[in-house]
Amino acid sequence: MVANPPTELNSHLNHISFAWPQELLTDRNGSVLGFLMPEIKDAKELLDVYNPQRRKMLKLEVNWYFLYTTALNIASFIQLIHDKGYVLGDIKPQNILVNNRTLPSIIDTDSFQVRHPNTDEVYRCLVGTEGFTPVELLDKDFHITDQTEVHDRFRLAVIVYLLLFGAEPFKGKWVKEGDSPAPSELIRQGFWPYAPNSLIQPGPLTIPLNIVHPEIQRCFLRCFNDGHTKPHLRPTAGEWYKALEVAIADLAECDQITNHYYSKSYGKCYWCDRAAQQGVDIFPGVPRVKIQPTATVPPSQSKVFAADNVPELLKQKGEKITVVGRAFSTIDNIQNNQHQSFYINFDNPTSSSCKDGSFRIVISGQGLDKLAQIQGIKPEELKTWNRQFIKITGLLDIYQAKKRCFTQVILEDPAQLELLAEGEAKRLLGQASNEATFQTKPIKAAPNQPPATAKTAQTTNNLLFETENQEISLCRQGRVHARQRNYWAAIQCYDQALLLKRDYGIAYYYRGIAHQRVGDQLKATKDFLEAKRLGV
Repeated sequence: MVANPPTELNSHLNHISFAWPQELLTDRNGSVLGFLMPEIKDAKELLDVYNPQRRKMLKLEVNWYFLYTTALNIASFIQLIHDKGYVLGDIKPQNILVNNRTLPSIIDTDSFQVRHPNTDEVYRCLVGTEGFTPVELLDKDFHITDQTEVHDRFRLAVIVYLLLFGAEPFKGKWVKEGDSPAPSELIRQGFWPYAPNSLIQPGPLTIPLNIVHPEIQRCFLRCFNDGHTKPHLRPTAGEWYKALEVAIADLAECDQITNHYYSKSYGKCYWCDRAAQQGVDIFPGVPRVKIQPTATVPPSQSKVFAADNVPELLKQKGEKITVVGRAFSTIDNIQNNQHQSFYINFDNPTSSSCKDGSFRIVISGQGLDKLAQIQGIKPEELKTWNRQFIKITGLLDIYQAKKRCFTQVILEDPAQLELLAEGEAKRLLGQASNEATFQTKPIKAAPNQPPATAKTAQTTNNLLFETENQEISLCRQGRVHARQRNYWAAIQCYDQALLLKRDYGIAYYYRGIAHQRVGDQLKATKDFLEAKRLGV
């Protein structure tokens, strides 16, 4: 095992996917005394993540999107193990840890079934767990039984079911007299709520199979129905990965509760209906702020202005416009531990003349709370927006106090304020102005040659607008997820982009914002520092 580890694809994320034997410990005579394995830190057992009661007790902020992505990553990691010829054997929730980035770590690897690559000798997995052992292995002696990845397929399906439905698949309402048999006997009979002629039916707390994407439904039916008598028909880890990838792309955010996700193929938010019927929400969130439609102004319908172009802004009083600029300072007006207002200033406010005063955003305390909720951050975290490029759409007002004139935007819709990468800000500002702010000087003609045509220089940091390639496409996809507040999905996209291009500064920048949104300030800071080092 030390000589033949599975492929580790997540070292760039400082993540350990497998607690794998790394080195043998020997005495002076070369006799093996033990081995070294890496320690997995800052992770929870899978039970803590999929079980609603455990999540509530540990105060874990987990939603269905998180669980889907965790299942996807587990399928990916198990496929890597199978590719090296190993059989996991004792797959159970206690042997899979997961961190707050949906990245699992598979432990207890010293119980795997290992086949020696040279001698073909098999070192068997001697343990199993009730509820995770396929029918063909029940009552078998593991000391003399060679297992295959087909047996792991059953165990993986049970893990995916636990993550998506929060309960075991071979569990429900027993419709025959007497007590329900043990899980192993139900597995032997092939009884689960969606098997033909099953004596186990969905109970009042059973989450129905039809709420997941049809591809996921088909995988479960193949595994537990078709695979009951024909084990080779069970989906492989790779097939689970593809199905979960399709299902994740089909997830949508609920427009009522912040922490709810549902399958678009199902058509509505199941978790809202369940909470209303049972009085318990297993993915508790908060009601979304309702914005009046009349307050929303799509940026495409408003003209873009530079924040420092005050003379032009003064002419737009009462108009709904989009303003782009770099924040000079942020000021939080707090009284009695309450946010009274919040200022984002652009340009140094030293002028006493209305003609060349400064631009600022003024957000009321109530508006600040809404903005923070939509951005997925705490109100005080807006202080970190100092020196950042910002875009805002809203109604322009003129405010004058003590002979100082400020042009300011009234923020009616908090969703219309966002951070920008420097490159994108410059692109928008370049469109907003006829001045050659982001243009090179005309190329000076060499002697005896006709003047060359002036060219516009591309902004070096504006990587998203260069030739479209895979890492750029992934970054674009991440930004789409981020705008939909699917920050975990956005992080996954930026991770993949950085796998393709390690010095892709804009991906670090956007990933930093996403990490900030999910509350991981340490990773956000690291990403911002790396982006700055790369010139973004």
